[in-house]
Formats: sequence, C-alpha cells, structure tokens
Amino acid sequence: MSQRSMDVEKKAANADSCSVSTSSVNVDDADVALRFLKQNGLDEGSTVDEDDSVAGEEANFYGSHELAPKVLRKVDLFILPFLCCTYLLMFLDKALLNYAASMGIKDHLKGNEFSNLGTIFSAAYIFMEPVVTYLIQKFPISKILGTFITVWGIVLACHAACKTYASLMIVRTLLGLFESSSAVGCIAISGMYYTKSEQSARIGFWATQAGTGYIVGGLISFGFLHYHGTAFTSWQIMFLVVGLVTVAFGVLTFLYLPDNVTNAWFLNKEEKIQVVEHIRANQTGLETKKFKKQQVKELFLHDKFTWPMLLLTACSQISTGAIGTFSVTITGTFGFDKYETALLQLPIGAITAMIILITTQMLSRWGHITLITTSMYIPAIIGCIVLISLPLSHKIGNLFSLYLLYSGSCVITNIYIWNSCNTSGYTKRVFRNAITMIVYNVSCIIAPQMFRAYSAPRYIPAKIALLVTQCVCVPLQLYIGYICKKENEKRDKEQEGQEKKKYQFLDLTDIENRNFRYIY
Repeated sequence: MSQRSMDVEKKAANADSCSVSTSSVNVDDADVALRFLKQNGLDEGSTVDEDDSVAGEEANFYGSHELAPKVLRKVDLFILPFLCCTYLLMFLDKALLNYAASMGIKDHLKGNEFSNLGTIFSAAYIFMEPVVTYLIQKFPISKILGTFITVWGIVLACHAACKTYASLMIVRTLLGLFESSSAVGCIAISGMYYTKSEQSARIGFWATQAGTGYIVGGLISFGFLHYHGTAFTSWQIMFLVVGLVTVAFGVLTFLYLPDNVTNAWFLNKEEKIQVVEHIRANQTGLETKKFKKQQVKELFLHDKFTWPMLLLTACSQISTGAIGTFSVTITGTFGFDKYETALLQLPIGAITAMIILITTQMLSRWGHITLITTSMYIPAIIGCIVLISLPLSHKIGNLFSLYLLYSGSCVITNIYIWNSCNTSGYTKRVFRNAITMIVYNVSCIIAPQMFRAYSAPRYIPAKIALLVTQCVCVPLQLYIGYICKKENEKRDKEQEGQEKKKYQFLDLTDIENRNFRYIY
C-alpha cells in the first residue's frame, strides 16, 4: 500500500471516530443532513449505537433503521414518478432517431452519415457531463434537471425542421449536451431517499423505463408511419409531438421536484427526520454543496475499483451503442418490411424491462451483485455467436438472437447500483457517476462506427466485436467482486474487538470511512 493511501486511511479512522463531536465540524464541509439534524436539535455525532453499526456486507446492504411503510410509500409516490419519467423520456428522445430510420429520415442522408448522427450525440454528452455534474453539486438538483429537460425537449421538437445532414448534426449535438443531466441526476436523487437495498429496487423501477421506451417508441413510430401528409413527413411529426411532451415534463420537474429530503415539500418535519435516519446506514449521506477536489483526486488516483469498473462499463456497453442505434436497421436486414420492423421493436422493450426488473429485485432481496451480473452476459454471448453463424434468411433465429443481446446491455443498471451503493463522499459519488456516463458514451461513439456501409447487410466485423467485448466482461466482473470481498475482509480484520460506531454525516469517502463495506 502506498504512503498516501495509508495516510488517507489513518485520517479516515480518526475522522470517523465517535469521540469526534459534530459540534466541532464545519457544517459547510459536511453533509446537508448534519445541518438539518443540528437545526432540529438532533446532533447525535457522539452517540454509539450498536444497532446502526455496519458489520459485513449484509448489514451494510440492507440497512437497519426501519422506515414507516406510510412514509416510504409517500416517498415512492412523489419521487419515483419523476425518476421514471425522466429516464423514459431520456431514452425515448435519444432513440427516436433509431425509429426514424424506417420512417424516411435516411432519404436525406448518405453513406455513414446516419452513424455519425449517433456518434455526435454521444460526443456532446461526454463533453457536457463534467459540467453538468459540477452544476448538480453546486446548485439545486431539481432546478438543474428541470431546466435541462425543458431545453432538450425544445431541441427535440426542432428536429422536425431539419432535413439536411448539417442541421441534423446540430440538433443531435445539442440534444446530447442537455440529456447529459438525466442519468447522473436520477442516480443522485435515488441515493438521497433510499437505503442500499431500496436503491436496487427503485433504480430497477426507473431503469426499466428503457424497456418502456422501446415499446412506446415502437408504437409511436408504427402509428406515425400511417401518416401520409404532404406538408410534414411522419418522422417530423413524431419528433415535434414527443418534444413538446418533454418540454411540459421539464417544467413540472423544475416546479415540483424537491432538491433533497430536508426540503421535500410532501414530508413534514418528523417524516424528514425519519428518512434521514433511515438512510444513515448507507454511510453515503444525502449531499453537500461544497466541491471537494480531494475526493475527485482520490477517485482517480487512490481508488482501486475505479479503473476496473470503467473498463467493465466500456466493454459491456458496446452492445448498447450498437443496438441502440442500429436495432431497426439490423432487424430490417432479416427481411422484414418497415411496418413489421417497427412492431418487432416492441418485444425488445418487454425483454429489456423484464431483465432489469427481475435482476434488480433479486439484488434488492438477496444481494450477490457479482454473480447476478455475470449471468447476464451469457445470453448476450450466445446471441452474438448465433448472429455470426446464421445466414440472414433465418429470420426468426436471427431475430431471437438479436433480442438476447439486450441482456448484456441491461448491465448498465447494475453499474448504476454499484456506483450508488459502493461510493461515499458526495463529490466522489457524483463524479464517479459522471465518468461512468462518459465511458458509457465513449462506447456509444465507438459502437455505431463498427457498422460500416461496406459490411452491410450482415455486418460481421461488428458482430465479432460485440462477441469479444461481452466475453471480456465475465472475468472482469468476477475480478471486481473478488477485490470487493477482500477489501471487506481486510476492514473486518482491522476492526476486530473494536466498538462499533454510529455513522456521522461528515461526507467522508468510502476509503476514509473504515466502517464502510462494499456490496459484491
């Protein structure tokens, strides 16, 4: 271990000691939850509580302070719809280009220009991600998220006025810039209200909207395919209608989504205190508006999980970038007409929703994120092998093999959960989410470029690349689980015979807080 790492751990052990009173802590440096508790006369920083201690993965994962079902239902009623609608519209709005492929938008493009439209979206997303992450940290998250959703809805509606490659490149760039707020915002909000097991279930609920997006997109495109007006084409009307719906939701988000638990308008003071105590066992806190560059430095230079997780994200999401832009095109190569191709996207939505819902509920109930995630790559690997082997004349076999690829694509939801549950320190957590989304979009840049015009219609080089990347994910996922397990064992050994401490909202990182345990 490096001297720097030992210094960090020594500092953390001292900072997390219960002998440190929160009254001596600068509340501007600590979590907003600490300020809230102090304002309400509930400064419990020097209290030892065995029931709230963390000992091993299971206790850390499931939490210990039970929240009244009535309060939990109230949180679900007012928070989950915002998260679900945000992710649904993010996925749907991004994927409309995919559906427009069978509706005539390609008549205005040639060669690899359609691939470039997918690439420029992801490039813009990457560029904006560090900026939006900083904005979310410094300013009220509801106002940032609401503003960005409203603006990307306006940009989506502007697609209807674009009939040239240059104009489409402009609106796709702007759409990528403003959609960059969606996933990091949803993950940050989920961590404010729920324990780790509850986060697994709730992240599953809103991430399932990716599947709903496929279904809604397929139905919308199928419906608009029957529009045969002369002033506007079907895909132009589609972009305009969905864009206006997004604008309306963005305004609602700006006005009604709370910034965090402490100013949630739908909870009274006693209920807010209950929720704050409920999420204490996460050892990740609510949020802090002070940017801490030392936490960013720790993330990139001293955290042994950072780079393996980013590599896993890159490899696993090559499939997302490929099928997210080219599923309609690939389905069309099997011999289906444009109407059948649109309808055949509906099972993709159902399959995606089922995979995400089933795996996240399994995680919420049993944990074992490593084994469950590893199992998700196997169907994708089988699907790649069949797609490479079968001739295009086998329509049904190729179609089912394409559907299998979505199992590996859905792993991104488990990565969201891992980031949220296994990272403490608010600056560190939001930047881990940001760099994850950057790598995700790097994959989405690379993947469409694998489908070159010269390799149509079978696209064999692209399918081989998908197979290789999915195979690499299996040992990589197992390795990450192994190092999580070994780190937990190391901390258990460090704390043998020591008095268990109650977590203080001091915004310590998972490396600094030696009571922290990783899920695996």
